[in-house]
Amino acid sequence: MINIYGLKNCDSCRKAIKWLKDNNYSYDFFDIKVNPIKKSKIKEWLTVHGIDKALNKKSATWRQLDQNLKNDFESDALTILENFPTLIKRPFWEINSKAIKQLEPGFLDEQQKYLEKLKK
Repeated sequence: MINIYGLKNCDSCRKAIKWLKDNNYSYDFFDIKVNPIKKSKIKEWLTVHGIDKALNKKSATWRQLDQNLKNDFESDALTILENFPTLIKRPFWEINSKAIKQLEPGFLDEQQKYLEKLKK
């Protein structure tokens, strides 16, 4: 089963969901504003993907984030991401409720190719 974490109004998330529907994939979507992500889940994601892949520095939330939090981000990433979930790059993928190194956050050709391999 595919889990997608993101925002219902996020263009990348909407494209990913449309692609999954068009290609008959089963999935569950979790809106991170409606369903807060547990710190343990964020920790797992950071362990698998690292901060650089998981953090969305292009987000409005990052641009508006207090400079002190940005400066402390490396040492306090779990708490900051828990308190500001829109800093998490999206969509964030899981297969069978686990983050997969080869399936990085986002929705580009590489994510589509990985998901196509799962279907075969």
